[in-house]
Amino acid sequence: MIKTELMKQMAKYSPVPKNMGELAEIKKGVYRFSSEAYRLEGIGNLFYMQMSAMFGLMKMETAVITPIEKDLSFCNMDTIAAAGNQTYLFEMYRTCINDTDLSSFAPVHEKYSHLTDSVSGPHWYDSLILPATVGKKGKKIAAEGEAMLKECLAEYIRLLDQAPACAPDTKKEKVAEYVDQLISRGGPAVDSMKKIIGEEKTAKLIRTFMYGLD
Repeated sequence: MIKTELMKQMAKYSPVPKNMGELAEIKKGVYRFSSEAYRLEGIGNLFYMQMSAMFGLMKMETAVITPIEKDLSFCNMDTIAAAGNQTYLFEMYRTCINDTDLSSFAPVHEKYSHLTDSVSGPHWYDSLILPATVGKKGKKIAAEGEAMLKECLAEYIRLLDQAPACAPDTKKEKVAEYVDQLISRGGPAVDSMKKIIGEEKTAKLIRTFMYGLD
C-alpha cells in the first residue's frame, strides 16, 4: 500500500530517481531489500524500502519523506507483517527549525483509537517524537491500518504544502543531528541492518539515501 499511495501523492513534486548503486538491491541470507530514493522538487528527499525475510513470512515497507527546503519535520511510515501480526506506523521526529502545530492529526488518532497501540522503547529518541506519531498492531487489521496511514500521509502533505521555505543548509543541520545519532546510537531497525549488511553500508544507506543528507 505505502508505495502505491506514496508515489501517487508525491507525483506533484516531480520526483527524480537517485542512483543507489549496489544499495538498491541487497540480498543477504534469508533477507531481501529493495530500495528507491528520489529528489523532490522544492522539497527534499523521498525514500522507499521493501524488505522480505524467511521466504516471505515476514514483510516490511518503509517510506521516509525528508523536507530539506521546507521547514517541517520528516515523517516515516512503516508496515510490518510477521507471523500473522500486522503493525502500521506513522512517525514524526522533531527535526524542524521552528515547531509546527500538529493538532490536526488528532481526528485521525481518535478515529483509530479502538485499535491496539504499538509500543516499543524506551529509546534515546523518545524525547524527539512528535504528537502526530501513531502506531497500531493486531491481526487482520490491514484495511484499517492502511486507511490510517493514507489519512496521515494526506494530512502530512497538506502541512508540507503550507510549510514555509527555509535555508537548506540550516535544515540539513537539524536533520543531521538526528541522523548522526540514529547511526551511532541505533534503534531496532538500524541495529538489525548493521548485523545484516554491516555498519558502513547501513550508514551510507541511511545518511545518503534515506534522509538525503549527502
